[in-house]
Amino acid sequence: MSVPYIIGFVSLLVLQLIATCIFLKIEIPKPSKKSLILKSTCSTIFLLTAVLSMICANNFSSYAWFILAGLAFSWVGDFILHYKTDENFFVAGILIFLCGHISYIIAFMKVQKFFFPEAPFLSIFEAILLIGGVCFGQCRLHVLKADYGKAFIPCTVYMNVIMVMFVKAVNLSIHLIKEGPIENGMLTGIILMVGVCMFEISDFTLALLRFTPLYSKSYGMRKLNILTYFFAQMCLGLTILNVAV
Repeated sequence: MSVPYIIGFVSLLVLQLIATCIFLKIEIPKPSKKSLILKSTCSTIFLLTAVLSMICANNFSSYAWFILAGLAFSWVGDFILHYKTDENFFVAGILIFLCGHISYIIAFMKVQKFFFPEAPFLSIFEAILLIGGVCFGQCRLHVLKADYGKAFIPCTVYMNVIMVMFVKAVNLSIHLIKEGPIENGMLTGIILMVGVCMFEISDFTLALLRFTPLYSKSYGMRKLNILTYFFAQMCLGLTILNVAV
């Protein structure tokens, strides 16, 4: 990777950190036009990370486009969730994010099918991880007396889909780290693993903030939710540097 590209990626990471911190301050006490602009800026940065990765690696494969599509859906979802905070807009945002996660799942499965064609659609390890993750999340929210209201069905579907995305990404990460079928496979696997783990943290903290009275006004939880989310998306965009399928 040439020096200009390295400078570009580092600049995006630093800019993301600065923009995210400013956004977290501006959105208090309630969302505004300024905070909407800042959040859209943060979302644009993770889109630019993916685009720069495509250009840097000259990677315009289906994997790259599906990851970019997932990030684009996320950009729209971010805008809608912040534009209005009522339940109808929240459900619309969830559905758009759902499309994004389906794009990620397709991308990960394409890589798995190409490099590991002998792997089943859902391995025993993945099934155990999926069932365990879904049960843990639902039980935790039940204990904390989460109230989904009208959003119960879309949120339940969404949480199950993101868990599928998480499981497929974790399994793919492990294969990349262990078997390294691509250049810098270990590094790519680690970046992907970190990204999806941060994604899970972000989505779980969002559920706590939105649906549980205990954490609904926690500023610390909000910071964790936002920071893990934007950097998770950047990690997914960075995987385009080495994965071309």
